[in-house]
Amino acid sequence: MNRTIYLTSFLFATSLVAACGPSSSSGTCTGMLPGDLVVTEVMADSASADEGKEWIEVYNDTDNPLELDGVVLTSSRIGGDKAKSHTISKATVAPGQYYVLGNSADDLLPPYVDYGYGSDLGELYNTGGGEISLKCGKTVVDDASYDGVKSGHTRELTAASAPDYTLNDDLANWCQGDMTEYDTGNFGTPGSDNDCQPTVIGQCTEGGAMRATVPPMIGDLVITELLSNPKTIGDDKGEWFEALAKSSFDLNGIGLDRAGDTNMAPKVVDDPNCLHVSTGDYVVFAKSNDATMNGGLPTDKVKGLFTFSMVDGTVASPGDVRIMYGADVIDAVTYIGAHEGKALALSPTALDATANDDQSNFCEATDIYDTVSPNFGTPGAVNPACGSQPMAGKCMDAGLGTLRDIVKPTAGQLVITEFLADTAGSGMDGTQEWFEIKNASAAGFDLNGLTLKGNAATGNTITSADCKAVAAGGFALFAHSTDPLVNGGLPAVDATFTFALGQTNGSMQTLQVLDGVNVLDAASYTPATATFKLLDGKSKQVKQASEDTTMNDDPANYCDGQVAYGTAMNFGTPKAENDCP
Repeated sequence: MNRTIYLTSFLFATSLVAACGPSSSSGTCTGMLPGDLVVTEVMADSASADEGKEWIEVYNDTDNPLELDGVVLTSSRIGGDKAKSHTISKATVAPGQYYVLGNSADDLLPPYVDYGYGSDLGELYNTGGGEISLKCGKTVVDDASYDGVKSGHTRELTAASAPDYTLNDDLANWCQGDMTEYDTGNFGTPGSDNDCQPTVIGQCTEGGAMRATVPPMIGDLVITELLSNPKTIGDDKGEWFEALAKSSFDLNGIGLDRAGDTNMAPKVVDDPNCLHVSTGDYVVFAKSNDATMNGGLPTDKVKGLFTFSMVDGTVASPGDVRIMYGADVIDAVTYIGAHEGKALALSPTALDATANDDQSNFCEATDIYDTVSPNFGTPGAVNPACGSQPMAGKCMDAGLGTLRDIVKPTAGQLVITEFLADTAGSGMDGTQEWFEIKNASAAGFDLNGLTLKGNAATGNTITSADCKAVAAGGFALFAHSTDPLVNGGLPAVDATFTFALGQTNGSMQTLQVLDGVNVLDAASYTPATATFKLLDGKSKQVKQASEDTTMNDDPANYCDGQVAYGTAMNFGTPKAENDCP
């Protein structure tokens, strides 16, 4: 570069000035033009404590020494927000040389720092990137933004071209310092030529040589596990999802995205090194690659970071994640109702990009990977088998064909409206007894998880993969058997019970439906009284005007079944409106 060619004696003298730090000159800067100084490297997040370890490198892109007295150095968020400044004094940079400004006191400068600005700039911005500017009076000498900070690694202006103040305006011309460890655990090139080049789309480095990347095809990556609601640790550090490689390819160039996140472009995995995966490899994409912050995710499995926010998801607005390559969707999943600290894990029997579209193939993780919070999952490893039932609090909606939250009935929604405690056939009570409930509200609910109980008998809890939804105004039927050849020809039975409906004369009998220990409705009756006689084969029906959880406790609000049904000469209207005269 022609600006670096000058007399050996002059180079020696001026480089000594730069290396020794502040010069004896005084006054304010004058005559600087845009581009005389170029911001070429930033260490915004040291691997050790940031105090005294952060620094900014600038380059003198002129043929003369530059006196920096009066130059205002500013650090801010990208766009200029939250700016902090320092006015430089007594510093000279030789032509064609690099000069390092650090957050150290003048008497405590590390060997790679030429000038200390102390604590005037605070901590340089790393998460979300930052902006560095240099001004001489009213002249902006240089203004450069950086992003994609990794702890212990600098952001460097590309080494593919000579330093230039227009090049550093484009984030695409910055890359991560990885080659030179200038301090324990810290990589970069303070005070010397940079040694990295930004990622070239479609190319990556392997074994020191550049080669074409091998992109995945649609379905080559299968999303197998995700944690959208980490416990204790923040979502901005603890969210992650996992994918299984179904063939061999490179991860370089894939995009991590949400279909429901229309405000952000996919976060592209742009490592310059070839991120090759083989068939059967599990990889993790996370919000953070710092195991001390992300709950202890396996460092060797985290292959890319994303910036969008995962959501827990509802029926109306499901959560989703997807992996892109260009405009192609390699794989995507949608989900609802993720529970705190529990990853959703795909069953090992459903490991393909079609089967993972069905949330019934996912279940809640049961293995702890983060023992502190704790958080459950198997990031980067094979998932354990899912059980036959959906995850806790979930059920399959038969109408929608999707997994959703169980909708529990509230007080007053569910009313016991009819029962048959004395069947017509001799000895048939144990197979033909039944009772019915009605949804007396304007909103639907599910039977899944409710308990049926009679007198002091052990209750029968309804456990099913299906939600067993009861629509507004609808009925549900409970019996000893679901087989109409056994139960006397009943219509479709929703759930079975094992206890006997009480018939003891003069003794109060109770029939209950509970949610846990909460009684949703109870019907009590005393057989063989003047107002409540059980007749063979006749159901007891609540009059339509009395179908609520209070009025069905009054024997006067019942009548005997009038309509024959089924095959056993029993009377009633199971799972239908009552017909009291």
